[in-house]
Amino acid sequence: MADHINIHHPDRGERYEREALMIAELKTKIAVMETALTQSRGDLEAIFTRIKRGDPCELHMMNGDVYVITGALRDDQ
Repeated sequence: MADHINIHHPDRGERYEREALMIAELKTKIAVMETALTQSRGDLEAIFTRIKRGDPCELHMMNGDVYVITGALRDDQ
C-alpha cells in the first residue's frame, strides 16, 4: 500500500490564518473596551459619591479644562 499525503490548497490555509488574526484582533478590542468601561464606571461612582456627600469634585478634562462640582442644592428646591 502506498503512503498518502493530504495536500491542502494554499489559499485555504491563508483564509484560516486571516480569520484567526481577525478573531484575535476583535478579542483584543473587546478587552480594551471592557477595561475602558470598567474605568468609566469607577470614575462615575467616585464622582457621584463625592457629590452625595456634598464634597467638591474637580473634573480634569483631557484638554486642560477643569470643572468644579460642588453638589450644593439649587435655590428652587
